[in-house]
Amino acid sequence: MNYPTEWKTYEEKQLARLERYQELAQKAKQQSQSAYDNSNRLSEMIPFGQPILVGHHSEKMHRRHIQKIHNAMNKSVELQEKAEYYEKKVEGILNNNAISSDDPEAVTKLKDKLCLLERKREKIKAWNKEQKKAGLPIADAYHLANLSQNIRSVKQRIKYLQKLATIEEFELETNDIRLKVDKLDNRVRLFFPGKPDDEVRTRLKSNGFRWSPYNGCWQAFLNTWNINTAKTFLEGEKNE
Repeated sequence: MNYPTEWKTYEEKQLARLERYQELAQKAKQQSQSAYDNSNRLSEMIPFGQPILVGHHSEKMHRRHIQKIHNAMNKSVELQEKAEYYEKKVEGILNNNAISSDDPEAVTKLKDKLCLLERKREKIKAWNKEQKKAGLPIADAYHLANLSQNIRSVKQRIKYLQKLATIEEFELETNDIRLKVDKLDNRVRLFFPGKPDDEVRTRLKSNGFRWSPYNGCWQAFLNTWNINTAKTFLEGEKNE
């Protein structure tokens, strides 16, 4: 199923992701089953218990046939793992436990999460204090250490998203190369009229940009560094 590259709402984009992951999971499952059936079909072509006749003219053919069986089975396993990967993606969206950076309510949700973590930490500290007074064991130190680390991470993410909110969307174009800042998708994108040469692709990769077949562009996460990198890239194209 094809979707437009721009979405009006976060919910529409999440729905598109859900449907796409479901399709990919189903496709991988079908391919896995097909490879599994092929492996069985190849196995049935060899009589049960038939050994490799070393030195016989059939030895090479027999070994190649066994390798085909193994390859088909390995492919089946790989595709099944791929299906499970996409199923986990589907589960993550349906459970909605993670807080996505492109969620318009991300900062509010993160602040709520921060409050819960800080309250939990204070409860453990208070409990430890009472335990010490009573001469009883306290909570393991790693509990507080993990909570403190999570609190720092959430605070840093809130700060990052608040800074991100000040960035304005815009588009620039030079020599048919288009730069687009997409806040909804949280990406900085570079669209080329065709496939860039090896040197350009190397420069893009070394600066954190990756090819997105789904969007037909080279993209990186949205931040001021990547925006400036993309602008510098366009300036270089302008001067060539």
